[in-house]
Order: sequence, then structure tokens, then C-alpha cells
Amino acid sequence: MRIRAFSRGALGAAYVVSLGFVSIFALNLAVWLFEQAQGSTFQSVLQDTSRTWLSVHGVPLHFRASKLGSLKVPAYIFDLIPLGFSILIGWAMYRSGRKLSGEKFLGFSWIGAIVAYLLVAVFLTSTSVSKTIYVIQWQGVFIPTALFAALLITGSVIGNPILFEDSEPSNLRDRFRNFFIDLAKKLPWALKPLVGPALRAGTGVVAAMSAVSAILISVMLTLNWIEIVKLSQSLQLTFLGTLAVSAGQLSLMPNLIALGNSWLTGVGFAVGQGSQVSPLVTELGPLPAIPMLAALPVSSGSLGVLFILVPLLAAFFATLLVKSHTAELRFNYSSATTAAISLGLAIGLVAAVEMWILADFASGSIGPGRMGLVGANPWVVAGVTFVEVSVAAILAAFFSARPDEADAELIRKNASGKIRT
Repeated sequence: MRIRAFSRGALGAAYVVSLGFVSIFALNLAVWLFEQAQGSTFQSVLQDTSRTWLSVHGVPLHFRASKLGSLKVPAYIFDLIPLGFSILIGWAMYRSGRKLSGEKFLGFSWIGAIVAYLLVAVFLTSTSVSKTIYVIQWQGVFIPTALFAALLITGSVIGNPILFEDSEPSNLRDRFRNFFIDLAKKLPWALKPLVGPALRAGTGVVAAMSAVSAILISVMLTLNWIEIVKLSQSLQLTFLGTLAVSAGQLSLMPNLIALGNSWLTGVGFAVGQGSQVSPLVTELGPLPAIPMLAALPVSSGSLGVLFILVPLLAAFFATLLVKSHTAELRFNYSSATTAAISLGLAIGLVAAVEMWILADFASGSIGPGRMGLVGANPWVVAGVTFVEVSVAAILAAFFSARPDEADAELIRKNASGKIRT
């Protein structure tokens, strides 16, 4: 039974690897077989696929100083995570954990899965190294394995277990769940009623901003489709080349949506050092030859400032909508002011932390020189988000978190000493 559990875990890891590495390798191999690019070999295809797989997991790629013809290219780091692929692989990791949730010997399943993924990470890290490109060994092995282990275990302990015909829920799973449940119960009385509504409203604010960002990006892509087509044609790609570039752009679309969130806060983002894209000011320099970047605005209009109202309105209405989840908060806090300020600040904090994560993951370096800065400053984005969301949430919280009217008779009896504790 333990060997079977170990094998099931290893098969789960193989499923994640097949969805991530094998799909990328198949596309690269097809391009190599049919295009026969000069200087390309099977080894280079394997190396490029390994680097893409590592990059998807958040492993930085280090480029040594080299020459491109007569041009000297300084050393640089590529650490921009293609979030589209990352979300897909992360979902596969979580699903693998869910499938193991009903395993009786869950610990052995975890060990089997993590060891299998570790071996793959070791192999692909060693494969990715060449004369000009390398990764730091411990990062290439540890980061993918740690990410896989975290999402695998999370998937195994969340929700009802998926039982096999020959198994039953593991005690290890219950111990994990009970640990976090007990941890939540030990929260101070002032914080415990804030957690639920703050998480709901704060996450709702970020979700609403992401939806608006996605709509705006869709509109800009539609309005600038002629420029996008022209730039695509200038690359002179074949069918398979176009397919590979399109897949790469789709993988970067979540990055663009996350940076759109930063734009809505008013902070904006950069595409190269010295550039700025925000509702207040837009200054663009030379851009990489990525067709979808043709949709970026070339200037800032007076109406752009109105989009800064999006996080304010989202925070206001999200706070109103969590009124049904603030009953305990309204009971514990006796003052409308303290309840409103506490809830508003908690919602602002949740939204700020989530925006920090999005801005940090969506940003990175893609080349030498000015291309070492692509994205937004996560600390500035988080700080501005906290202020904007907190102000609007506090105002709305005077309605959604207003304490219930005090029981005058109970207060009178307590003051006269008639109530015994």
C-alpha cells in the first residue's frame, strides 16, 4: 500500500511535468524539425525548453557577456515570469494534490511526488547550462520543487478528500487541517472578526480591478489591431513561428493585466528604464519587437485620471457587499468609528498585499541596459493601493460595520452589579 501511494504521487508529478515541459518541448521540436533554423540542434531545443520550464517556475536565467556580430552585449539576467504558463502549471500542481487527498498513506504520496519532481528539476537545470546562459544550481532545483510541494500539499488538505476504492482519508491530512484551524481560533478577539470580511472585500477589490484591466487591454488591442498586424508581419515568421510567438504572448497576458492594475492605481509601470505608462503621464522609448506592445497608449489623456476612481469605487462597493459577514464584528466593536476604521484598514491591507504580489510577479528584467526594468515597483503600488482602498473602505464601513444598538437594560444591570459572572 505504501509503495502504491508512492507510485501515485510520482504519477501525479509526471502529469504536471507532461503538461508543462512536454507541451513546450513539443512546440519547440516541431519548429526545429520543420523550420531547420541555422545553428539549431536537438540539444539547443532541449536547452531552450529547459530554460523556459525553469523561467515559468520563477528561476532567473543568467546571460554572460557576449558579442552579437560587432556589438558587445553585457551580462544580464532574465527573470520575467510568463504568468500564463505559470498559472497553468500551478493549477496542475494543485489538481495533483487534490487527486491524492483521499490517499491513506498520504505522506508517502507526497514523498513520491516531490522526489520525482526534484529529479526532473535536477536534470533540467543541468541540461539548461551552456557557454552563454546558465542558472544558479540551487535555485534551479529548489524553487520548482518548493513551489510544487507547496501547491501539492495545499491541494491535498483543502476541501473534501477524493477517495479511492481501496483507501481512506489520512490522519496526516487531518493534522494539517486542524493545525491551521486551531491557529485561526487563537487569533485575538479584535482581529478574528476582521479576517473573513477583509479577505472577501480586499480580494473583491483586486478582482474588480483585474476585470477592468482586462477589458481595457481588450479594447486597446482591438483599437490598435492594424499596428499589431503590421508589427507581426515585419517579423516575417512562418506558421509555426507565428504559433510560437502567439503562445508566448498569451503566456504574458496575465502579466499585462497585472500591470494594468498598477496603471489603475495611478502608479503605472515601465517598459524599460526611463519610460513610464500611467494615467497621469506616458513616456515610451524603444520597445521590444513584441506585437501586443503596440497596444500600449502613446500619450496620456485628460480622461485617464478618471480611471483612478476604479479602485476607490471597487473598495466602496466591496465593503458594502460584505455587510452580511460583519455580524461578529458589529457585536465585538461598540463604536461605529473603531469598527469602520478597523475594517477599512484591514481591507486596504489585504488589497495592498495582493497587489504587491501581482506587481512583483508580473515585473522583471528581460534584457541588458534599459530593458533591465520592465513592470511596476511593487512597494509603491502596494502603498498607493493601501491608501486608496482604505479611505473608500472606511467610508463604506460606517454602514456595513456599524455596531448594533447597545442593550440599555443589560448595561444598567451590569452597572448595578445584578449580573453575576
